[in-house]
Amino acid sequence: MERSKQSHENEADSRQTTNERSINGHIDGLVKKDNRTLVGLSQGTGTAGESSSHTGSSVVEGWKHERTRSMEDNEMSLPSLAAAYTTILRGLGEDPQRQGLLKTPWRAATAMQFFTKGYQEKIIDVLNDAIFDEDHDEMVIVKDIDMFSMCEHHLVPIFGRVRLH
Repeated sequence: MERSKQSHENEADSRQTTNERSINGHIDGLVKKDNRTLVGLSQGTGTAGESSSHTGSSVVEGWKHERTRSMEDNEMSLPSLAAAYTTILRGLGEDPQRQGLLKTPWRAATAMQFFTKGYQEKIIDVLNDAIFDEDHDEMVIVKDIDMFSMCEHHLVPIFGRVRLH
């Protein structure tokens, strides 16, 4: 038992060294651009290979027009997403041709696109004019902000309420 535990720890140590503390593709100031390339990650913008003088709330300026997926991308990917959900149903031992499941792959695919619709939105459209300079230093409290997200590990929705103090 002890030997097995020790070998697992040694494997974990070697992976740690190999990965150089890799977190979501980032490796000590480098970002993984594809399977072969690492590019420097600039301070301030959060984008690879670009420099910027953005600071504080002006970081939003760099994201005004950024959009990672278009509506057309979603429409084109819907059939492949539905096919993937069909595969998942089969993998769970279900019959996708069963009456109650006939439209489930399409419903699940469109639901997943809805849950991830923020990837099609420009941050400036969401924030509107909510970011601005003020000439005071008093505390701002905002309560009961509805929050929705997606767990990247389990692909299930997360929702709740947020208070900012």
